[in-house]
Amino acid sequence: PCAPPGIASFQCLLGLGVWNPRGPDLSNCTSPWVNQVAQKIKSGENAASIAGELARHTRGPVFAGDVSSAVRLLEQLLDILDAQLQALRPLERESAGKNYNKVRPQNPNLGPTHPPTPQAVVEAVDNLLRPEALESWRDMNGSEQAHTATMLLDVLEEGAFLLADNVKEPARFLAARQNLVLEVSMLNTEGPLQELVFSMGGEGGSGVFWGVFTSTASPGVVKVVFILYNNLGLFLPTENATVRLGGDGGPRAPQLVVNSQVIAASINKESSRVFLRDPVVFTLPHLETKNHFGANCSFWNYSERSMAGHWSSQGCRLLRSNGTHSSCACSHLTNFALLMARSQSFPGRLNEVLLSVITWAGILVALLCLGLSISAFCCLRGLPSERTTIHKNLCISLFLAELLFLVGIDKTQYQVACPIFAGLLHYFFLASFSWLCLEGVHLYLLLLEVFDSDPARRKYYYAGGYCFPAVVVAVAAAVDHRSYGTDQACWLRVDNYFIWSFIGPVAFVILVTLVFLLVTLHKMLRSSAALKPDSSRLDSIRSWALGAIALLLLLGLTWAFGLLFVTRESVLTASLFTACNALQGTFIFLFHCALQKKVHRELSKCLRHSGCCLRGPPGTSLGALKPSAARAHPRYYSGTQSRIRRMWNDTVRKQTESSFMGGDLNSTPTLNRG
Repeated sequence: PCAPPGIASFQCLLGLGVWNPRGPDLSNCTSPWVNQVAQKIKSGENAASIAGELARHTRGPVFAGDVSSAVRLLEQLLDILDAQLQALRPLERESAGKNYNKVRPQNPNLGPTHPPTPQAVVEAVDNLLRPEALESWRDMNGSEQAHTATMLLDVLEEGAFLLADNVKEPARFLAARQNLVLEVSMLNTEGPLQELVFSMGGEGGSGVFWGVFTSTASPGVVKVVFILYNNLGLFLPTENATVRLGGDGGPRAPQLVVNSQVIAASINKESSRVFLRDPVVFTLPHLETKNHFGANCSFWNYSERSMAGHWSSQGCRLLRSNGTHSSCACSHLTNFALLMARSQSFPGRLNEVLLSVITWAGILVALLCLGLSISAFCCLRGLPSERTTIHKNLCISLFLAELLFLVGIDKTQYQVACPIFAGLLHYFFLASFSWLCLEGVHLYLLLLEVFDSDPARRKYYYAGGYCFPAVVVAVAAAVDHRSYGTDQACWLRVDNYFIWSFIGPVAFVILVTLVFLLVTLHKMLRSSAALKPDSSRLDSIRSWALGAIALLLLLGLTWAFGLLFVTRESVLTASLFTACNALQGTFIFLFHCALQKKVHRELSKCLRHSGCCLRGPPGTSLGALKPSAARAHPRYYSGTQSRIRRMWNDTVRKQTESSFMGGDLNSTPTLNRG
């Protein structure tokens, strides 16, 4: 899964004998640019140039190893930047400090090819925290995630104080990015001090409010650093958190999660944790407002030597909390966040159970009806015809699609099986619509031919029913195979237009089917005036065409509600999907099996041949019937020949009348061919 310089590790779960469903550990998977930047740092090239290059590389796709390596490269970059600044003469250093004073990058659009070093460092960290890079973070193992996140906190704080050491006071440096806000302030405490406000923006003026730092500040200059991180709390584990929650802490205890942004505050670089005489007060918005409770004001307590840490609430207390925000007071400065308990409410669990029951019920009814239909089409030998072939394959495709939907739609934890389920669902859904389209084509052809059986035609039906969906799925997989399977369902992605590889072909097939069925009905209406009222053939075709239209609409509605249910689960969408699903399977069974006289005759014949329902007149034994049947066989055969001859003459006469009177049902060349 990565380039040759990197190494991906797969973990085998010994107890189960399977690969870890989380997939490979890509912590050691790196891109070639990592070694290139490392060589430039080792050779002592200009720090500003290296910082700009690092920011440029992290804008693109990154591996898990790139994330951890980039953080280590930032640490080394700050070391050589410090050394290069120390090597400057006093006048040159003062000039560099003045340049830093002018840097207040409110606008993320940076002009120069190599932006000033503070901007480039902030941009590189912002790139590592952007949503597109989070998947690379998740490709690391848990310990590597925590180590990298802790190191990032420490490195950026070191870089902020390095900036503060080289700016000319009084000064204020502010860099605001989408996933990171950094503020460095240089204050003179000899005059009157105002309250510092580190605002995060947002609705309702929510922000972080800081008190006056007279408790730790000696007369002179105070260096204050504020940093806000988005998404970093996802990778600071809560397993060993020393916080107190309500409940007994049993196996059903709610899960503890970081439910706010991570903020950092430091003063004068005195230590990793600065204690205050008066507590510092801050307010943080909740990232999630539903099914979260028990806000805990916590800080990330870590060792600078090992970069191992845990969440603790020591020295912090909750002032107030509502559904969207919580205010805290802490007696020290460090990295803060809100820890909250996450638990699914009872109504949520009830809805989940209800959704499962409703969905299973509808699909099981459909599977039962489709299974009975498949058994009838396969076991009754007198049924084979083109229509029976179409109905049998339609039922098989729908049966497999329903079964895969029931078994695999929610298996998102399997990184290999989930895309396979999605591809198979894509294929069998398209196959179902394709066979229904062939039903419309076949009914149209019945109007043009005397007999509805042509064995040579079946191979074209099989090609259309199964090859067309295979081509669509193959092309879609070749274009973007990664869009099979999402975090929500084993289906096609809907946020990048990949879903149109299903909607487009289905819409085309439905349109073609409707055209053939409507043309069939139109031709029958035009020809009805020229035909006798007892034309049972056209009555059957009309009935079949109307049934195919009804099934087409029902099939379209069913899976429209099914896709809506997959993307937006609710009791309403589940109920609509279930109702249409059950009606779809029941309609196929009733219309094509239970209410068909031909199926009744074949079933009766099958039962008679098996001896299950064979009963003679009173006093007649089974053995007595056999000779009689044998003697009647020649007469039966002769009578059958006569009936066939009469049926053929009637058919030719009717078709000739229809052609003579302008009907489109058949043509004379067709009759001659017959």
